[in-house]
Amino acid sequence: MKITIKKIAEEAGVSVTTVSNVINKKAHRVSQDKIDMIEEIIKKYNYSPNMNARALVKSSSRLIGLLYFSDQKNLDFADPFVNEILQGIQRVAKEHNFFTLVHSVTKTEDIEEVQKNWRFDGFIAVGFSQELFEEVHKIIQVPIIFIDTHLKDEVYSHIEDYPNSYFINTNDQDASYKATTYLLKKGLTKIGFYSYEFDKNKTSVIQQRYVGYHNALKDFHIKPDTDLEYTEEQQSEILNHLDDFQGILVTADYLAIKFIHKLKQEKSFYERKLSIISFDDIRYAALNDPPLTTIRLDQTKKGEIAMKTLVNIVDEHMKENQITLLNGTLIVRKTTF
Repeated sequence: MKITIKKIAEEAGVSVTTVSNVINKKAHRVSQDKIDMIEEIIKKYNYSPNMNARALVKSSSRLIGLLYFSDQKNLDFADPFVNEILQGIQRVAKEHNFFTLVHSVTKTEDIEEVQKNWRFDGFIAVGFSQELFEEVHKIIQVPIIFIDTHLKDEVYSHIEDYPNSYFINTNDQDASYKATTYLLKKGLTKIGFYSYEFDKNKTSVIQQRYVGYHNALKDFHIKPDTDLEYTEEQQSEILNHLDDFQGILVTADYLAIKFIHKLKQEKSFYERKLSIISFDDIRYAALNDPPLTTIRLDQTKKGEIAMKTLVNIVDEHMKENQITLLNGTLIVRKTTF
């Protein structure tokens, strides 16, 4: 027997509207006993709403596009940063009956292609550049939440020109200043900077952390030394110059954990007593050996905030703040001496 929302309503002795409100998590005026009874009937019949039919009726697809900017063709799901943001998004999306489609983006054409095949109620974009943001602004007409997307100041100062764009960022410059200052106050003066490849002249998460690192050194009257700055591609070089360092600021926990693993392989970690501090506080940071000193940025929370913002805009038609700036928290563990 095909179960319908009408049959569930008849069995529960309520209206079809009440059942619909319970399914859509909008049963604010329905008693908890009624909600429990309706959910029990839904569970008994293993009822699943026809999302395509609902989309046609409501002119809503219930589909959110999650766009990760990546220099690589395939997204690295092994990176905990990627997983933790996705976890936060999925948690809220499921609660409000949205679906997510994850897509890695290297160029504007990738977004145009995905829009040809699917109809989206909104997008969440992670780590976009200024250039990609400007292109996306032209081709996406639905609300889009940008996570960890640092742009030119003129964009934020004229945010009203981008009514469908919302930003959830960490104050990365301040977080980096805080991390570097922690090492400096421990008496370290030769502090290196270790990151993924980035352009120092283009605003980005890593570039903002680089600026914060330099600002802290200058405030402690230490001249920044480019000979202490390396990217992951230069790992073999940094391993040959470890005597130049007392501490290293690493721009991501995942990168720091890989670096510590390499130092252990080279039998250099414990022997050098090199202080290492990084960013994110991914779940593996506390499990690392030794546990990693880091700046907690709570990427899962960012994902939750981004998805909740979309829910409020799409379902509740609420006016949301276009710029949300989050602060990092220093978590001291065992990799700083």
